[in-house]
Amino acid sequence: MKKENDEITDLFRTRLADAGMSVRDGFWEELSQEIPVACQHRRRILLFRVAAAASVLLVLAASSATFLYFSPKEEMEEAFTKIAVTNGGQMDGDGIRVNQLPLPVEPVLPKPAPKSYGMLSQYTEEEDSLSITFSMSFSFSATTSTGNGNRYGNQGNNGFWQATNGDTESSVAPEEQSNVNVAQPKAVKKHRWAMKVQVGTALPADNGTYKMPVSAGVTVERKLNESLGIETGLLYSNLRSAGQHLHYLGIPVKVNVTLIDTKKFDLYATVGGIADKCIAGATDNSFKEEPIQLAVTAGIGINYKINDRLAVFAEPGVSHHFKTDSKLATVRTKRPTNFNLLCGLRMTY
Repeated sequence: MKKENDEITDLFRTRLADAGMSVRDGFWEELSQEIPVACQHRRRILLFRVAAAASVLLVLAASSATFLYFSPKEEMEEAFTKIAVTNGGQMDGDGIRVNQLPLPVEPVLPKPAPKSYGMLSQYTEEEDSLSITFSMSFSFSATTSTGNGNRYGNQGNNGFWQATNGDTESSVAPEEQSNVNVAQPKAVKKHRWAMKVQVGTALPADNGTYKMPVSAGVTVERKLNESLGIETGLLYSNLRSAGQHLHYLGIPVKVNVTLIDTKKFDLYATVGGIADKCIAGATDNSFKEEPIQLAVTAGIGINYKINDRLAVFAEPGVSHHFKTDSKLATVRTKRPTNFNLLCGLRMTY
């Protein structure tokens, strides 16, 4: 050991001398003391690694011997023999030799349908194999059964839940299903079209020369949504005075906005305009010379519903007729802005 330490120390001296490096005093004495300690530590590490490797090999050998001792040799041999016979081969020592000629493939027949016994479905035993399928489903219903006093429609007479054999159909009885369908509220059909048959009048002039005008017409309303509708049609007006009797035919266009909608009453606002043309009664001017008179209207309407399709309505409002170059004097030229009232029958479909 001392000889080896001296050889290592001489080797360090030679390397440092060749490199031209100087060392401090006492360096070589300390090195000669530390080298044996380092060598001893290295030997301990090497011995520990050898012991660990030997322990692992010993454990592996013991496990293999235990497995070989307790392994079912007869069952394994029988299994290999069955595999060899099934694949058309034969045992060759510890291996299986498969025949080179292809064997006909037997068709795979589907298994019979499972037999149901309550909540369990199982197949019959074939070739020492058993397959069990467990399926359960519950159906819950919010209807009330009056026959047995239970809260839910899918409870039995004894008050317990009933399970089905994998079926997805509801367990509610047909009588209870009919009761459920009857109890459900029917959707109310919203009518989009309405036809209005109406008559109306307006205030006469103050001097009494011009009589109260009378109008009658038929209009059609189309609901665009729940609260908005558009209305148009034909409106006949009769304007009388002391010396003339005029007949007008107009086309009204109005927009109706529903304000309140109840079971019996509807309240709505209406705004629009009308274009009138004198069609008869003009003595001084002919039909072609009479201009079209325009007017704007606004008012409030109310519907009283007799039934789902029939209602009566009233529309009080105000109208303003614009001035034209006509030579005819009417109540509209004497009173351009006037109050009027329309009443009639409203049919929805």
